[in-house]
Amino acid sequence: MRDWWRALKYFRPDAPRIAAALCLLLASTALNVLKPWPLALIVDCVLEHKPLPHYLSRAASLNGPALLAGLSAALLLLYMLQDALAAAQNYLSIQVSLRGLTRLRNELFAWLQRLSLRYHQGARAGDLIYRASWDTYAIQTLFQQGLMTCLTALLSLAVMLAVMARMNISLTLLSLVLAPLLILSIQSFGVKMRSRTTLARQADSRVTSLVQQSIAALPLTQSYTREEVEAAQFSAQADEAQKRRMSQHGWELSYRFVVAVIFALGAAAMTWLGAAQVAAGHLTVGELLVFLAYLAQLFEPLNQLSHAGATVAGATSGARRVFEILDTPEEVKDRFDARPISSTGAQEISCHDVAFAYEMGRDVLRGITFSLKSGESAAIIGPSGAGKTTLLHLLTRFFDPTGGVIKLDGIDLRDLRLKDLRSNIALVLQEPVILAATVAENIGCGKPGATLDQIEAAARSAHADVFIQKLPNKYETLVGEGAARLSTGERQRIHLARAFLKNAPILLLDEPTSALDAESEALIGQSLRELVRGRTTLLVAHRPATIAAMQRVFVLTDGRLTECGMAEALRKAGQSAPPA
Repeated sequence: MRDWWRALKYFRPDAPRIAAALCLLLASTALNVLKPWPLALIVDCVLEHKPLPHYLSRAASLNGPALLAGLSAALLLLYMLQDALAAAQNYLSIQVSLRGLTRLRNELFAWLQRLSLRYHQGARAGDLIYRASWDTYAIQTLFQQGLMTCLTALLSLAVMLAVMARMNISLTLLSLVLAPLLILSIQSFGVKMRSRTTLARQADSRVTSLVQQSIAALPLTQSYTREEVEAAQFSAQADEAQKRRMSQHGWELSYRFVVAVIFALGAAAMTWLGAAQVAAGHLTVGELLVFLAYLAQLFEPLNQLSHAGATVAGATSGARRVFEILDTPEEVKDRFDARPISSTGAQEISCHDVAFAYEMGRDVLRGITFSLKSGESAAIIGPSGAGKTTLLHLLTRFFDPTGGVIKLDGIDLRDLRLKDLRSNIALVLQEPVILAATVAENIGCGKPGATLDQIEAAARSAHADVFIQKLPNKYETLVGEGAARLSTGERQRIHLARAFLKNAPILLLDEPTSALDAESEALIGQSLRELVRGRTTLLVAHRPATIAAMQRVFVLTDGRLTECGMAEALRKAGQSAPPA
């Protein structure tokens, strides 16, 4: 229930639309109650020649054919008007539910963007995709199939029971016997259906994760001939998902069967008692027709309420999975008094006894202390697993240190506005991220709103313009998922072009030439020398030619800073970079 109430906040901005939908619902329900009466009047007043009710005294002068035509026209009008109002009410309800769904998706996506790398590294990408794409539909179901359906059913029940009670109290009381039986069924099956639905959604998300993982690892799978192994793993998970879904649907079908039996017993009892009432002369034939029509209509809202239990149970499970993400605490965020960065030039970076651990008791960095002056460049070298990339991630505040402090111009990074900090940093990764977009859009993501002239200038600075001009549509060429059209060197030069375009005063590079051939390394090395000029730079590297372009060298070993000095001095002392 708490998740249901929480979901309703996404619909509050549409309160006027909801109010309009409720007004249409009231009008539609009123017309629905009137629908059986023209037929009752035709039977009693036209076929059996009984006098018209007092509220139709003005039509008393009409003869049989005219009265029949008038009542038939009224019947047609009631049906058409009621259907039109119901359609308008459903349209508004669908519109409101979709707008709420959009708000939830926007909030979820924005929150996923703000959650730390630690969270994303510990989560399955496929599971997050499933929750954002499919579990979010739960909020639409809760509103449309839950709230609006229940309101419609309850209002219809209230109006029809009131009219039925005026007509025949004994039959009305008999109809109410169904209510406690339905409530008992909902309570008995509801818990089981919710748990089975949650397990089914989890199994489906694992299937999505396997698909996403297999596509990303396709070159590995094919080169190691693992197709059959991967297919077997997927088949096993698909079978597990099938079993979970069958368990879920099995409980739902059992629930629906029990509800159907309750309705069948109620319908049989009411039909028998109603026929006895007519035989005893307590009801006219027309009134019996009205009552039977209400009886049929009464079953529909009761049926909706009973089935709403299964629907809401499944939707609640989906909503809970979405809210689990939204309830994940934001690990890296602005302090309430975070200050902006006023400087636009190169800035000094300093670390003071910095420590970091991904897991408690397993430090990746320990006692890191150094200072990098404004406009100074340094290479970070060391063996794999020494913590080089982790240090860059701390400088960009992808994580916060578990000990010590990192400062920018003497100010703790945690005291600065996160957006300002990252706006002042250009990060070039070892594995460049290329979007499924045009070349211009890929470069332009470094500076939203950049003109094509600015993008081309950045590409020329990164020595990327030469190969871009050879592409089919030049800067408008779509590079596709994973940038399959581009070589490793070309992707890296696009990444460097982003850094040129961003023109940030701080530059962080993570082995930008590690996977390149000699020709590509020479081109990118030339770009790097231009990019580094005038910027405070930290470069993770292991190739001597790349390290030589830096002024200083920091040596990291087992998470500790073991050497720190000028690049030329370390070279002369024989401190060559160990393999990364």
